[in-house]
Amino acid sequence: MTDYKDMSLKDAVKYVPARVVNAINKLLGMKGIVLAGTIYLFKKDIIPPDAIGYTWIFIVLIIVFGEKSLTFIKELKK
Repeated sequence: MTDYKDMSLKDAVKYVPARVVNAINKLLGMKGIVLAGTIYLFKKDIIPPDAIGYTWIFIVLIIVFGEKSLTFIKELKK
C-alpha cells in the first residue's frame, strides 16, 4: 500500500470505496456498539446531564487507547 501523498488522483479515488467499507465495518464493531450504547444512555437520561462530559472523556479514552486507558483509570482511583 502506497501512501496517499505518493498516489495519483486516480488511485486515491479508486481506494475510497475500500475506505468506506472499512469505516462501516468499524462502526458495526465493538467501538460502534459502545458509542451507540452511550448515546442511548444519554437519551434515556440514565446518565445524569452533569456527568455527560466526564462520561464522554472516559468513553473516548477507552475507545482510543483500549486497555491502557483502563489501567490509567484504575491508577486514578488509588
